Amino acid sequence: MNPDIVVKEYPKLPKSKHSGLKWTLVHIGNDITYGLAFVAGELLRMNHKIMWVDGDDDIQKLNKQVKDFSPDYICFGPLSTEFSRSVELVKEFKKILPSTKSVFGGKHVLAIPDEIKNNKDIDYLVWGPVYDTIDKIIDSPVKTTIKGAPTYPCNMQPALEEYFQQVPRMGRRERKYIMSHFGCVYNCSFCCTSVTRKSYGAKAYKEYWLARRPVENMIEEAKLFLKYPTKEISFEDDDVLYGTHEGGEGTQWLNEFTKAWKKEINIPMYANVTPQTVVKATDEALATLADLADTVTMGVQTTGGDSSKLFNRHFQDENQVIEAVKIMTSFGVKVKLEVIIGLPNIDGLVPDPVTDAIRTIQMCQRITKEAPPDMTWTSCFPLMLYPGTALYDKANKAGVPLSEACEFEWHSGEGSVKFDKLTMNRIRNMTKMATMFIKYDMSERWMRALMDSNLTDSSSRQLSECQYLESLVFRLGDKIEDEFDDILKDMHFKY
Repeated sequence: MNPDIVVKEYPKLPKSKHSGLKWTLVHIGNDITYGLAFVAGELLRMNHKIMWVDGDDDIQKLNKQVKDFSPDYICFGPLSTEFSRSVELVKEFKKILPSTKSVFGGKHVLAIPDEIKNNKDIDYLVWGPVYDTIDKIIDSPVKTTIKGAPTYPCNMQPALEEYFQQVPRMGRRERKYIMSHFGCVYNCSFCCTSVTRKSYGAKAYKEYWLARRPVENMIEEAKLFLKYPTKEISFEDDDVLYGTHEGGEGTQWLNEFTKAWKKEINIPMYANVTPQTVVKATDEALATLADLADTVTMGVQTTGGDSSKLFNRHFQDENQVIEAVKIMTSFGVKVKLEVIIGLPNIDGLVPDPVTDAIRTIQMCQRITKEAPPDMTWTSCFPLMLYPGTALYDKANKAGVPLSEACEFEWHSGEGSVKFDKLTMNRIRNMTKMATMFIKYDMSERWMRALMDSNLTDSSSRQLSECQYLESLVFRLGDKIEDEFDDILKDMHFKY
């Protein structure tokens, strides 16, 4: 710890009125359920008993696990992609343990309160952080909505060891997550950040969600990763360079964290940045980030102009992205670009979604040419309209039809907007082929020809797997290809 830093004393979390109850935590999906890991940490702090189950397992196996443990409460924290499976599971669990109470948390469930209230199998809805909710769940009647209280990051610590032991494929995942703060300074229309900021207020949001966790807490968390076959760490802050502009406080924190990470953990890492913070960051912060991460993911999302207005990202243009990519690559850091296609035509901003998608891909081709060879790579995602977000509400008011095929699975290529059959096929194919279009600088004529392909089930899967493999090779090198089949075994890959 730097002796010049004044350490502020923060209030500690209160003691619990209750302890010794049994709680089952349900993991679903291919990625670590990081939020539920903090729920687990809080439950253990309050001396409750926990058991994790893998919600992707066979229902008979799950029923036996749950029945044998006989929990007082079963907790779900589903993202949008996991909600339908969560509803299916809670229905099954209630059949064998009708007196066990179910708890649903997360932003998706908050956006559909009527559906939650009308589901007889869901007993409690928790909104916001887990802190100050456990005792309220225990003391409140069913069908209660409970709002969590924010706490300072020094009080927040996930419990991952039990998670990795009881859901072994998460322990085996080549990629683990870590976060220093849980907010975002932007207000993109497709993101749920604005929901949290509005609910708790801008002042509280900045004080709690944008404050960083103590370095020593994060290092202690990461030591567990050394015990498992971890190839890389995803630094999941929305923008790791937040606060690293001239006069900002972020650079000092980043310096301390990087030194501790390199000394005690030293697992390869990649992090998220945005063009706006890159161009404003100090050289010291950029050099420190280059020492910490080999690769950054840069959220570009769309071209400038009308489509950027739809996303509320009008502050960003192509020239700024090019400048940001040049800066990062000049420090020896590779850049993965992320863009979104399949946009609805609201207020006449995107009259032709296919042409808009092509223009977005062509923008990425131009950006790639401005960087050194093999220093950029691009992922292209279909637009997902998450309930509760500003864009979801705007699309709903505009009468934009939603696709029943969308399960919020990126690799499937199925976006939220329901276009005509031909356009749907083109957008789906574009998401699966965009990496190839950009890597090989394919012309618009080639793109338009290939987007009309009718993919077989096998070719659709292979294209999605190829994109995922290339993203791993981009970050970790060619040797990871030898382990790719084993990586896929622990993933329920949806394509």
